Amino acid sequence: GEEQHVLDFYDTLIDDMKNATYPIRWEKGVYPVLSDMVHAIKTETLYVAELDQSIVGAFIVNHMQGDGYPIVHWNKTGDASKIAVIHLLATSPKYQGQGIGRKMLEKAAAICRAENDISIRLDTLPWNVPGKKLYEGFGFKYMGDVPLDYPSTGTIKFSMYEYDL
Repeated sequence: GEEQHVLDFYDTLIDDMKNATYPIRWEKGVYPVLSDMVHAIKTETLYVAELDQSIVGAFIVNHMQGDGYPIVHWNKTGDASKIAVIHLLATSPKYQGQGIGRKMLEKAAAICRAENDISIRLDTLPWNVPGKKLYEGFGFKYMGDVPLDYPSTGTIKFSMYEYDL
């Protein structure tokens, strides 16, 4: 089904970025997994960018903040159900640098505005230079690095970002 197509996109991305300058630290069978995709499709929080009938980008936007999120000094505080979080935003390496990431962020912002969210948060690896350029260029504010514990990374520092809607 659709969830397997999306997981295949992420698995291929993980393979393609094995020796990348900016490794992504996702791990097949650990993160992301099929159950993540199934849940995101069920809750209608998964979005894909397609080109020539194939998935070239994807992201999930929901209201689930990671365990380390509360320790960040965010600009916007308030009802957690009004604070969106972007997860697993990725563009296929073959299509990077073509504005797909920016289009996905535009889509995420439009979705969140329609839901009357007050801000969008995300975390990225400190060494993810292209990702940080993308987020900062779009208007996300860097909110510092905090340790987060994810299944595929263990506890390491992530760079936190917030976009005011």
